[in-house]
Amino acid sequence: MHITNQQHKHTDVTGVLLAGGKSLRMGQDKALLEFNGQPLFQHSLDLLKQFFNTVMIAGDRPDLATADIPAIPDTYPGSALGGLYTGLQKAQTDWIFVAPCDMPYPNARMVALLLQHRHGVDAVVPRTKDGYEPVFALYHKSCLVQMEHMLQKNQYRIYDFYQRIQIYALDPQQHLCDWKRTLVNLNTPAQLDNLKESKAKGAVKD
Repeated sequence: MHITNQQHKHTDVTGVLLAGGKSLRMGQDKALLEFNGQPLFQHSLDLLKQFFNTVMIAGDRPDLATADIPAIPDTYPGSALGGLYTGLQKAQTDWIFVAPCDMPYPNARMVALLLQHRHGVDAVVPRTKDGYEPVFALYHKSCLVQMEHMLQKNQYRIYDFYQRIQIYALDPQQHLCDWKRTLVNLNTPAQLDNLKESKAKGAVKD
């Protein structure tokens, strides 16, 4: 993932790496799995750093933090919705862009496209035939009230949350990039093995 020209950084959006998961299905820490010569989390983190002046990590991961990128434990740990809430609650900007720590091919063009549609809505989310992709998306602080209402009631379904806010859904025909590859998350050893095998055969290019 590279940008060919000088990337303008957004000062009104905070980049948030979601790293609060337990990696139970993978059986080992997904964030630190090596892929293409670097830890998996670094792919998303590098992308966020290209676009946003301020970047943070949502999740109790001091091992991933640096002097410039703090790791903030989730207020409501254990769910993606809790990670979104942490990012929005701690951000000094009205908007956050979230990316997961287990995405091998995050795409700069999709980030730019999502950013173009953030006016007049509470969230901008990619959507495919399989549904929404909530962990590579934009969220406004206007979401906080509804998030907190749900989390306090131990309700964690992001799709239920979407019924309470105004979203812009970015559909496949608008994805001006290889969106299928971009939105891949690695959750199991089999998925990781299949990706490495496809890459070795040349079916997946960097």
